[in-house]
Amino acid sequence: MIETAETSAPPAKAKHKKAITIAIGIFVLLGIAYFCYWFFWQRFHEYTNDAYVDGNMVVVTPQVPGIVISLTALSTDFVTEGRVLVELDKTDARIALDKSIAELGNAVRQVQEMFENVNTLQATIAMKKALFVRAAQDYERRISLIEEGAVSTEDLEHSAADVQATFADLVSIEHAFIAALAQVEGTTPLNHPLVEQGKDKVRNAFVFLQRCTITAPATGIVAQRTVQVGEHVDPGQSLLAIVPLDQMWITANYKEVQLAKMRIGQKVKVTTDTYGGSVVFHGIVVGMGGGTGSVFSVLPPQNATGNWIKIVQRIPVKIDIPESMLQKYPLRLGLSVETTVDLHQLDLPMVPEAKPDKPIYETTVFACQEEGAEILIAKIIEDNLSLHFVEDMTQEVE
Repeated sequence: MIETAETSAPPAKAKHKKAITIAIGIFVLLGIAYFCYWFFWQRFHEYTNDAYVDGNMVVVTPQVPGIVISLTALSTDFVTEGRVLVELDKTDARIALDKSIAELGNAVRQVQEMFENVNTLQATIAMKKALFVRAAQDYERRISLIEEGAVSTEDLEHSAADVQATFADLVSIEHAFIAALAQVEGTTPLNHPLVEQGKDKVRNAFVFLQRCTITAPATGIVAQRTVQVGEHVDPGQSLLAIVPLDQMWITANYKEVQLAKMRIGQKVKVTTDTYGGSVVFHGIVVGMGGGTGSVFSVLPPQNATGNWIKIVQRIPVKIDIPESMLQKYPLRLGLSVETTVDLHQLDLPMVPEAKPDKPIYETTVFACQEEGAEILIAKIIEDNLSLHFVEDMTQEVE
């Protein structure tokens, strides 16, 4: 029995040595495989799953106060730029517009009266000059006749008083003419300051009325709707938001130790939790943040303290996604994604080029709010301008 135990011991040791050898071989092979993986792939790629879909969220706010009387879109609805979203009660706006129309018409009539007053005073000056000349001539004749006794001294004194009175009357009318001329000089009934002021009031009232209709400033999905019919809203109050689906990008928060070889223009492989690995977005690095997330927090860290602990910081990297991919596979704000940056191209810049001074995003829905105001103003002036002034201005143009 003793011999049997002794003879079985060597095979067990041999098996143990063989297992150790196999394990070492496996670890060596794994090390070689990992080295090859690192050498040929990993050192040229940076990966993070701390990445999310980012984009623009256009908040729709009223420009004038009012009561909401209709709502045409709800959350998750797709709306196009320029579509009517909310209607406010227009009663006060219409009243204000009618008042401004009346004020402009009254201003046109007042200005015409000012011009006619100038013409009247001009004719009065001519009449007063004639009276003054006649009084002066009468006085001169009476002086020559006083020595002959043809006129009395009293008559001569009355004549002298007439000269003074007509002269004073002439001076008074001339000053009145200067004052009246100062109110209209250098202007016409169409561009007088009172008329221009009336035009501005009509424009303001007209635009106020147009702003009671709130339209979509962008094309996208409606989100965060808080407005309700019958609610009183104020300027600047958030009614709803629109998320443009074609204005999406990826914000990937890479560790600071991953940024040494990252460059603007490098290609990025992006996968989302929504579509899985079957859909790969081919993005491109377009920018890197100007600071870490902690710096821009509400309470930035104070590292000049005795309990400081070093923490690896992260920098947001902006990754652009082609619009064609976004149209085929729409994304939503805040979705989780995984990004892998290809670091092969190291000759690219680390800082993006300065962009030209032109709008990146813009809307035209607010530019047309004043359309039609000038036509209305022209009609008001035409209705209140007398034919006499129209003919005079036509002659001046000819």
